[in-house]
Amino acid sequence: MNILDEYKSRISRNIPLIADDTFKKLLENCFSYLTDKKEVHNTTDLYNSKPDVTKEVYAAFLAVTAEFVRSNLSNDEVAKYLQDCGLARNRIDLYLQQFVKERLSVEIALLNIGNTLPHITDVKWKIDYIVKSSEMDSADGPLFRICFVAEEFSETDGKALRNIHFTCNSVELLDLIYKLKDAVRHCSNLTHRLF
Repeated sequence: MNILDEYKSRISRNIPLIADDTFKKLLENCFSYLTDKKEVHNTTDLYNSKPDVTKEVYAAFLAVTAEFVRSNLSNDEVAKYLQDCGLARNRIDLYLQQFVKERLSVEIALLNIGNTLPHITDVKWKIDYIVKSSEMDSADGPLFRICFVAEEFSETDGKALRNIHFTCNSVELLDLIYKLKDAVRHCSNLTHRLF
């Protein structure tokens, strides 16, 4: 837990300088930011006379909260860490109350970033051919209707499937295939260099 050790000194050094009402507002902003919601309080109103201290505490709580969820720490482990940082019992209870309430939302937000973008799990396709149209005298060939079935995480269902539809002609389909092959080749070269 290196990242937690890194932020422990920042929190313990600056937390006594933050008023209780400001601390509560910082926590509300922290959890709403991590859950991709609009911040509840205007951050410029929270900075009062020590904006650098408030910003440092805010950044530290953003980082450690994300790390708590990522590491799947229990509430007791979180409370112990915050106690080691020098937080008073009422502030620890306030933090844990928010943490328990928003933990799943933060976890889902973290799952939807980084290396867990939607995964393409299936491809559906069909070929259409325009015989005659009022806009065209002759057709340029078949049209390919392609649907990628992608798996992603959602708040309500956990894993959910999403369809990505597009239509392309023969030239565009060949261009897509060449680009996909180029991406596979590039990734293969990277893995060979790393190992």
